[in-house]
Amino acid sequence: METPQGIPSTYDGRDFVYSWAYTDTDGEIIGHVARFENADDKIVVPFFERNGTGWKPGAAPKPRPLYNVKALATAPPETPVFIAEGERCAEAIKGLDGIATTSPGGSNAAAAADWKPLERFQRVYLLPDNDSPGEGYVKAVAAALGALPGHRKVFVVRLPDLPDGGDVVDWLKIRVPDWNGYGPVPREPGDELEAEFMEAVEAHAEPVPREWVESETVTVEPWETPVPLDAAVVPEWPPDIFPPDIQGYINALTESKETPVELGAMAVLAVLATAVQGKHRIQVKDDYFEPLCLWTCCALPPGSRKSAVIDATMSPLNQWEALKRAEIEPQIAEAESDTKTIQDRITELRKKARKAPKAELEGLMAEIKDLETLVPVIPTLPRTWTSDITPEHLAVLMGQNNECMSVLGDESGILDNAAGRYNSGIPNLDVFLQGHAGTAVRVDRGSRPPVFLQKPCLTVGIAPQPDVIQKLSDKPGFRGRGLLGRFLYAMPESNLGRRTGETLPMSPDIAQRYNSVVHALLNRPWKEDANGQPCASILKLSPEALELWRGFEHEIEAGLAPGGMFEHVTDWASKLAGAVARIAGIFHLARYAFENAGAIDVSQEDMSNAIRLGRVLEQHALIAFDAMGADPALDDARTVLSWIRREGLEVFTRREVHRVHKHRFRRVDEIEPVLDVLIERGYLRVKPQPVNPRGGRPSAVYEVNPAVHGGSYV
Repeated sequence: METPQGIPSTYDGRDFVYSWAYTDTDGEIIGHVARFENADDKIVVPFFERNGTGWKPGAAPKPRPLYNVKALATAPPETPVFIAEGERCAEAIKGLDGIATTSPGGSNAAAAADWKPLERFQRVYLLPDNDSPGEGYVKAVAAALGALPGHRKVFVVRLPDLPDGGDVVDWLKIRVPDWNGYGPVPREPGDELEAEFMEAVEAHAEPVPREWVESETVTVEPWETPVPLDAAVVPEWPPDIFPPDIQGYINALTESKETPVELGAMAVLAVLATAVQGKHRIQVKDDYFEPLCLWTCCALPPGSRKSAVIDATMSPLNQWEALKRAEIEPQIAEAESDTKTIQDRITELRKKARKAPKAELEGLMAEIKDLETLVPVIPTLPRTWTSDITPEHLAVLMGQNNECMSVLGDESGILDNAAGRYNSGIPNLDVFLQGHAGTAVRVDRGSRPPVFLQKPCLTVGIAPQPDVIQKLSDKPGFRGRGLLGRFLYAMPESNLGRRTGETLPMSPDIAQRYNSVVHALLNRPWKEDANGQPCASILKLSPEALELWRGFEHEIEAGLAPGGMFEHVTDWASKLAGAVARIAGIFHLARYAFENAGAIDVSQEDMSNAIRLGRVLEQHALIAFDAMGADPALDDARTVLSWIRREGLEVFTRREVHRVHKHRFRRVDEIEPVLDVLIERGYLRVKPQPVNPRGGRPSAVYEVNPAVHGGSYV
């Protein structure tokens, strides 16, 4: 099932299964409840906070709205109402032409719901799950209904033959075995399913015990799904988006180095861009072209083996440069020798010319000019990448390499250089900005010769530490001039502390296939323009690929509007559709590295894979920009939450937090705003304490939501 906008396809290691929309009485959607599962368990997550035009995890407002409230508002009072535990059961009963509802938040959340829409109904049936939480839920609902004004008959219906933990969906699936259990139960013309259901309801309906209705509701607030501390959940990285030889290499590299897959994938993406940039552009529309350079940034903490992964991915670039060096250095030596010989001869002739009579001067000058035409052009050794370089010298290096260059490495020193490390703190961003856009830039710096780049292509691939990301927005001009909006960010979860050290090295065949693809791309000849100068060949989209891209572009455009998903990152998201087109072109060239890729249109498959990657990068970008503007208390809250999880704590005191984190919090009172964040987000609550008979205020004790450790939210 396709997820509603803003709801991730994965959550906390579980895959999206189904979602149920909550509306107001007019039918306007006010939130969703989504179910995620993996092989071991399930989780139900509320999405009641707006994320532009979409949604992000967040509890429903109090009092909690009921499910299917629009139907409750319009149904006649004599209509029987069924209350089941969970949206899945309520939705199933809708297929039986019944009015069904439930409350969000799980089996212990009934007391937090707004049951007023049931005031006017005359008959209500409670259908508990066949377990203890199910019984607790209908007891709490009965108590809430008993507190409503007016009179109504309330029955509890324990359906027969339910398995342990079974519910109304299980009862219906026995009778409709082909149904997957989601959505309204399907009906066949003339079936007796509705009649059979009502017969079972009437046969097993019992008035709720009086003590249920007269008892007080539970005074302890139920736990709810915690609201994530990040702007977005780290999405699952697609396992099959690169062409086969490249994907196989990324998978093997990830396994052998025991690193997050995002690190290898982003590094390889930068290497592939290095190999094709400048030689190709992709034509999206008649008047719209994108160069194939990319900027990638994958943030991981120290000790994550970033250097090992990046060195491995860059190996074919270094091998290719070495091969070219062996090929060209003899040519350089020969050209330099010839040049010296000719220059020596020209020097001698100039000496003669200074003293020669006028009759001989013209002949000497003609001979000098003839010799100057014989001075050979000394070849330059091709370069594909650099690391620590000033913007000015970067422009020179690009001018020597067909206006192309890449800045690759596991550190972010190049950003400090751009910010003016060697220029009295004055940023120099033009070469970077124009190098990403592929538009002309002229560099004039004092005594150096001017450099004019007509169609520069600059790829950047870095892997800084997360705290570097947090400080990027503080660098002058980086956000305002659009530099930060040009990076494709990956913010993977660190696996430090979970590595085994028992992996096998990568197969040489896998590495060789990757190297061969990169070398083939590097060896692809440049196209020449009418003046014999190198120029880019044009890749075109197939009609199917163009249609996919247009749909993705419209999706992004909607998110850029005020209130949209990308409202606060328009500088980044406005470039995403173009970046996806670039990625599709790179995928295409890698797929056809040994063929005439220019004669083949970019396929629907490669565009689809590029869009899949783009959607994942959306979530990573939201995390990255959230980190750049993070509230310090929010960052500290992540640290404390990590400690709670690591120690498996169920309760703790503020002093315990301080004792463990003295390096971070100098005084105990500095912890208060951090704990407030965790309480607001649903991770903690203050545990009620008995009154101290000796007087004085007891020390606060904090309870931990069981969901923090993978337990029940209720």
